Amino acid sequence: MTDALFLLVLSAGSALVVWGYPSYLPSLPVDYVPHVCRDMSGQYHFYNVSAIGHEFCDAPYFERNGFGMRFNLMQQNNQQWADICPEDTDSDGRTNGAEMGDPDCTWAPCSATNGNCVKLTAVSHPGIPEYTETVGTSDEYVAECSIMCLGFPMQ
Repeated sequence: MTDALFLLVLSAGSALVVWGYPSYLPSLPVDYVPHVCRDMSGQYHFYNVSAIGHEFCDAPYFERNGFGMRFNLMQQNNQQWADICPEDTDSDGRTNGAEMGDPDCTWAPCSATNGNCVKLTAVSHPGIPEYTETVGTSDEYVAECSIMCLGFPMQ
């Protein structure tokens, strides 16, 4: 019974990590970002993360990462994507825009005057510092996995 309760709580927690606030998605050029990590044994794990502004692997579920803190300030200050796009909130050498498929920071949310607001394809996570590594035959942006990451497979 204790194991079943633990799995139920773990399952409920994992849904919170993987799914972000849907109301935030119109303000971002992507609905999710890829996250590739390598565990201590050298095995790679691949994820799609929609809770972009929250710690995914190294901290409690609801704690914000650097991107999440900056996104929160963007909303509080009535700013737009273009204001945080050129920043590097995870300090890995790539701008938020480059990581989220908008390197020139030209994407804008849908509005009455902007119908060309197609979602883009992210190449890495703007809230987790990653480095370039060859995985198989392609270069990937990779971070180190924590034990918590290993319970959340790619959706």
